[in-house]
Amino acid sequence: FFFKQKTAYVIMPSLVGSEMCIRDSGITGLFSKDVACKRVAGIRFASLGSGSKGNGTIVVGGETTVLIDCGFNTKQVVMRLGRLGIDPTNLAAILVTHEHADHVGGVAQLAHRYDIPVYGSYGTHKGLFSRDLDGSLARPFVASDSFSIGDIRIHPVPVPHDAREPTQYIIENRHSLACFGILTDIGHLTPHVVKMYKRCHGLLVEGNHDLQMLMGGKYPAQLKQRISSNLGHLSNAQAASFLGEVLHDKLDHVVVGHISEQNNDPQRLHEAFGRFESTIADFQYATQAKGHGWVEISPLLGANSVTV
Repeated sequence: FFFKQKTAYVIMPSLVGSEMCIRDSGITGLFSKDVACKRVAGIRFASLGSGSKGNGTIVVGGETTVLIDCGFNTKQVVMRLGRLGIDPTNLAAILVTHEHADHVGGVAQLAHRYDIPVYGSYGTHKGLFSRDLDGSLARPFVASDSFSIGDIRIHPVPVPHDAREPTQYIIENRHSLACFGILTDIGHLTPHVVKMYKRCHGLLVEGNHDLQMLMGGKYPAQLKQRISSNLGHLSNAQAASFLGEVLHDKLDHVVVGHISEQNNDPQRLHEAFGRFESTIADFQYATQAKGHGWVEISPLLGANSVTV
């Protein structure tokens, strides 16, 4: 896929307390040009890559940086993190959504190399046992319980998908209440999911397939059934319906990801999401090869936090 992407920014630690420097990597190379230095008062997020060949999403709030999923080998993930200006030694945690290979293929290796704790539901951790994750790094949680890591508050959201105990995540900056939600690998929308994500100011949501392309494509019938089932993935139409339900005047950033390279294309995506492209201030598509660059959610001091 080829989409226009806005200038990519990378975050580099500054020498002043809790400030972070944003540097432009778009013209003369990584870290080539200072753009601004500011505190991470809201939330920043970026994708390392999004799709069936590997997933990873970086989220920064305050001084805390977490990685959601790691479907890439260590060499790949370090390279992709470096493209965004992130040193893996600065990761406070890896949050795992579920145990499928495109989300956890590199989790254990990365966690062991850099001594990073791995958070996931109890069911997800059972799925990780086969990947030899060191038990000392395992941080299982009850899927309905919120918890904090440093400057961020994490709200797991149980979702219907064909995994042991899958969760997606809503993440808040504990100090400013800026709120980001990731929602991929979900077969259908539930009232609870819609209610939780209505409070987000930025989203990464899957638009996995165009149903007509999927059903008319070359996949085996069993795989078509799995993808389109209530435990599969959201179609473009389902994702657009979800955005229509959660849209509000402070939802300024939306990224559509986990896009199938076989069962979707830019034309179908624009047909499904065109009305949001023109009404949401920052609307982007994440690709498998490059993910998407940094998106910044401004702080919302005085806003209400997510109710769980």
